[in-house]
Amino acid sequence: MSGTKGKVHIIGVCGTAMAGVAALLKSIGFDVSGSDSMFYPPMPDQLRRFGIKLFQFSPENVKDKDLIIVGNAISKDNIEVQSAISLGKKIMSYPEAINEFFGDKTFFVVAGTHGKTTTTSIISYILNKAGYDPSFLIGGIPKNFGVSARVGKGDIFVIEGDEYDTAFFDKKPKFWHFKPKRAIIGQVEYDHADIYPDFESYLSAFVEFSKKVEEKLVFFGGNKAGNIISENSKAKHKVSYGYENDGVDFFPENITKTEIGYEFSISKISQRFRINILGRHNIINTIASFLLLEDMISPENFSEYLEGFEGVRRRLEIIFSIKNIYVIDDFAHHPTEIESGIKSAREFFDKVILAFEPRSFTSRTSIHQEGFKNAFEKADAVFIGKIYREEKIPENKKLKVEEIVSHLKKKGICAEYNQSVSERLAEFILNTKSREKEEKKIAVIFMSSGDFYGEKEKFIMKLRRANF
Repeated sequence: MSGTKGKVHIIGVCGTAMAGVAALLKSIGFDVSGSDSMFYPPMPDQLRRFGIKLFQFSPENVKDKDLIIVGNAISKDNIEVQSAISLGKKIMSYPEAINEFFGDKTFFVVAGTHGKTTTTSIISYILNKAGYDPSFLIGGIPKNFGVSARVGKGDIFVIEGDEYDTAFFDKKPKFWHFKPKRAIIGQVEYDHADIYPDFESYLSAFVEFSKKVEEKLVFFGGNKAGNIISENSKAKHKVSYGYENDGVDFFPENITKTEIGYEFSISKISQRFRINILGRHNIINTIASFLLLEDMISPENFSEYLEGFEGVRRRLEIIFSIKNIYVIDDFAHHPTEIESGIKSAREFFDKVILAFEPRSFTSRTSIHQEGFKNAFEKADAVFIGKIYREEKIPENKKLKVEEIVSHLKKKGICAEYNQSVSERLAEFILNTKSREKEEKKIAVIFMSSGDFYGEKEKFIMKLRRANF
């Protein structure tokens, strides 16, 4: 199909990556439609802005299409997949589609367990400000662009590299399909227990990816995972970074807090940098971005451009505030991300209250049982909502929420496991405000990799109606 335009249908279009692929193909002239089982913001909004037609699953959706692209969350027994197979339609995964229609671009790929979305967004934004006009595909929506994907006129294509499997017909990690000229591999910690049985198998996916990097690899170092990745990489130039001076090439220095953000230096670099978003981990994301581009953009220009970066939707994003209560939306689902988010908020707020939805496979299972206990201890109160598709998790592997709640209560932390998170949160907030003699800034962080059953929106509505 390359060289001609036709009708493309995407099955599972509301996944962040799939919605991005839809936007990219629409931008280069394809007639694009998509289907899914659930349509919750922000991706359907983006798709409609691009004029992409959306449908519930039906065999009729694929009949007149030239190409079918299947998301990795879609099983072979999906009714549209079965229809496409029976009709002999051409079927692709999203990495195959990217290589088919954008394979002449120069790929910069960002991988790692944490920080991929923000790092990819920073790189795309900085390159754009510097005049490179890159294409990008990101697993979130950078506020500066308002879309998760864009086709630029330049040669560079910045991609968020996902270690999850590709499709029902291709169980290789998605990022194995790309041949990056440059890449970042951030911190690697065990995740996706549904497809990786242990840390060794998880790490091996990144090791194999590192072998594909041609020119430059920037990697999180100072630990065993970083050492193994570096030893196996065939990149011409390798550079490491980390939080501290523990054997890495670059690390942050002289960090100071601003109103909502940080100023800092990078070791061996005289330039001062400022980032205007929550989260000390974003200092590390910035350093990785700078190191990837240091020979393309001067430290002075990088620093100047960086101040205009507005962050990413659903990454410690303040979405509502009233009477010193700030509602923050965060995509976190891994204990390290949760702890980092709580600590980040604590730097700017007097109280940090957490609402958590166990939604991803990692967060619904007991694989990180102790990690969740330790992470939640950093909050002043914790409200855990309904486990997503609880019936799909074997009883002996399910997250033991009651055990976590009991642990937190013994530590003197208010904790509840309740489906009506919005209602219980509102009651807690109002009681807290009525007891306090002095005005305190309260952060309420909703952490979920999904829509949290609409509890976030319900809570904001209760705050709007509250009589403070």
